[in-house]
Amino acid sequence: MSASRSRLARILVLVLFALSACNLPRRGAPAQSEFKAIFTAAAQTRQAQITEIRSSPATTSVKPATPGTPVPGGTPSLPVTPIPGSGTPSSLPCDRVKLVADVTYPDGTEVAPGTTFMKTWRLQNAGSCAWTSAYTVVFSSGDALGAPSSLSLTTGTVAPGENVDVSITMKAPDSVGKYRGNWLLRNASGQDFGIGPNNKPFWVQIDVVAGSGLVYDFVAQADSAVWGSGVGNTPTTSLAFGGADDDPNGAASYKQDVKLESGAQSGKLLFTVPKHVENGMVAGVFPAYTVQSRDHLKVRVGFMANADGSCGAGKVKFEIGYKDGDAIQSLGSWSKTCTGSLLPVDIDLSPLAGKTVQFILAVMADGPFRDDRAVWNSPRITH
Repeated sequence: MSASRSRLARILVLVLFALSACNLPRRGAPAQSEFKAIFTAAAQTRQAQITEIRSSPATTSVKPATPGTPVPGGTPSLPVTPIPGSGTPSSLPCDRVKLVADVTYPDGTEVAPGTTFMKTWRLQNAGSCAWTSAYTVVFSSGDALGAPSSLSLTTGTVAPGENVDVSITMKAPDSVGKYRGNWLLRNASGQDFGIGPNNKPFWVQIDVVAGSGLVYDFVAQADSAVWGSGVGNTPTTSLAFGGADDDPNGAASYKQDVKLESGAQSGKLLFTVPKHVENGMVAGVFPAYTVQSRDHLKVRVGFMANADGSCGAGKVKFEIGYKDGDAIQSLGSWSKTCTGSLLPVDIDLSPLAGKTVQFILAVMADGPFRDDRAVWNSPRITH
C-alpha cells in the first residue's frame, strides 16, 4: 500500500467507527473510546432525522442552499438566493414569472432509475409586486418526482426585477422513460401564476435511462453523510452539516453563486473547511451505493475566492476513499494550492462493479490553517 493510501486508511478507519458494529483494523490509531461515542451519536442523530422524515406525509424535503435552522414540525423550506436584476415597469401585472435559466438538470438530462437529484431554476420576478415569505412554489401537473406538493419561501424578499434560485430535491422513478413535472408560484391570496401573460408553468424534464447518465449526486447526498473533523489522522469532533463557515472545528455545507478561484460564478456545490489548526482535517462518510460497471467518479476541486476576488493562501490535500465492509481503501489524493483554476478528477470505478460501498470525501490542511475554503464542484458518479 502506498504512503497516501496508508494515511487515508488510518484517517477513514477512525472516522467510520460509528458506521461499523465491530472493531476495524487499525495501525497507530488512538484508543477507540476517544472518538467512538462522538461518531456513534452523530450517526444515531442522523438516523433519527431520517426516521422522522420518512414518517411524515412529504417523502422528499428541500434543503436550504445556505446554512439555516429548520423549524421543528414546520413546512419544508425553499432556498432563496436573491440575485440583482433589472427594474420592472409598474404597468406590469402584480404577479408574473420569467424563467432565466435551468441552473441544473436542463431538459432531457439522463438520470439513472431511483437517483436522488436537485433541480434548480433561476426565476425572475417579472411582475410589479414583491415576492415575500407568504408566496409558495406549488406542484401543478405531470410527475412530482417525489417532491412535496407545496414549499414555502421563508427568507428574504424578491423585489420586482430581481432573480431567485429555486432548488427542489427530487427522485427519479424506478422505471425508464421520459418524465416531466410542472410547477407554478402561488401568492398570499392563494392565486397561482407562472410565466408570461398565460401563466405557463416552469418544469423539470428528465430521461430515466438504465445504466447511463448521473447515478449518484454527492451534493444531493451531502446532508445525509456523517461529518467529522480533527487533527492529522485523528477525527475527534462530530460536525453538523450546514454549520457556520468560521467554526474553528471546521465546516461542511452547501454554497451557491459564490466566486471560485478561477473567477467563475458557481452553481450549488459542496463547501468544506478543515479544523483551524496545524494539519487540521474534515471528512464526510456518504450513504452506501452499489457500483455499476463503467461508473466514473468525477469532480473539480479547488478553493472559494476571498470577498475581494483574490485567491488566498490555501494549501490542502483532497482525498477520496471508500469503505467496503470493514476494509478502507484509497482512490487517490490531490494536493492543491490556489492556482487560479479548479483541478479535474476522474476516477474509473469499474474495478468496484457489483460492490456496495460508502464513499468518503476528505480535506486535510497541508501545514497551518490559512484560507482553506475547499470546494467540491459537481462531485458525482456517472455511468
